[in-house]
Amino acid sequence: GHTEFIECMRWRYPFVFIALVLFFVCVIARLFYWQVVKAEMLSKLAQSQYSGIVRVLPRRGEIKTSDGFPIVTNKVSYLLFVNPTEIKDKNYTVKTLASLLNLSVASVSSKLMPDKLWVPIQSGLDSKEKETIEKIRLLGVGFEERYSRFYPEASIAAHLVGFVGKNEAGQDKGYVGLEGFYDRLLRGKEGYAVELHDALGRPILSKRMENTRGSNGGSLSLTLDRSVQFLAEQKLKDAVERYGALGGMVGVMDPSNGDIIAMASFPSFSPQKYWEYDESLYINPFITNTYEPGSTLKPIIMASALDAGLITPQTKCNICAGPISVSGYD
Repeated sequence: GHTEFIECMRWRYPFVFIALVLFFVCVIARLFYWQVVKAEMLSKLAQSQYSGIVRVLPRRGEIKTSDGFPIVTNKVSYLLFVNPTEIKDKNYTVKTLASLLNLSVASVSSKLMPDKLWVPIQSGLDSKEKETIEKIRLLGVGFEERYSRFYPEASIAAHLVGFVGKNEAGQDKGYVGLEGFYDRLLRGKEGYAVELHDALGRPILSKRMENTRGSNGGSLSLTLDRSVQFLAEQKLKDAVERYGALGGMVGVMDPSNGDIIAMASFPSFSPQKYWEYDESLYINPFITNTYEPGSTLKPIIMASALDAGLITPQTKCNICAGPISVSGYD
């Protein structure tokens, strides 16, 4: 019996040893899988539980006339958002916001999904509207600062300036005119920040860390004279209405260097409410429209003749006393 026991132990020791080795190999392989192969995925999953990416919107550049006055600038507005997880009395919050924002109760209530931490309710609020809502101290309600386009001189130089609308993604984008042509310069570069959250998903504002720095948009300084532009638009409008014309254009240029002092077209539109006007008015007819040259070619012909030495400023036309017959027409 003693011999059989020894033989059994001799067989068991290698088996236990091999089993332990295989166990540790499996543990090490599993650790390698999670810590090396799946490390990046786990890191992103962990970050998503306590942090989020926040867009840092840049301020769009201004457009200024020759005297440095901005005919296109920015106005500060606010976006009202709600964190449904922080709301204690949903009915009271919904009814209060709907009343203050002139919205229906159903439209506000439908946005407050319990599984979301950040829900936009309404944008374009001014500082007075923001202060009125803040005084009520509604839990879960906050504001984000936004910038919207503002035109201090109303529709002055509308065709030249263009307007800012929304693209397919709902982001600001310049269309036609300077706003469209220099959109990349004016809009700047969007930045992003990592915002830490607490256990309930609420943002910790003191823990917002810069990730990629954005930059505000550049501004444009024009050669446009604000007073001359205003006068040209006013006189053009009066003339078109007086003579019942379909439209008209006025351009004022500095002959010494080619600077555009004024460029006006009528009928025009308001960049602030461009959607209320027909799209055909957005295009600057001074640049895009074609017309029959007619008498505008006469200075070119005279300049060529003077340059060739065929005539002088004192040369008189000896056949210009009356009408000339061309192909049977006078």
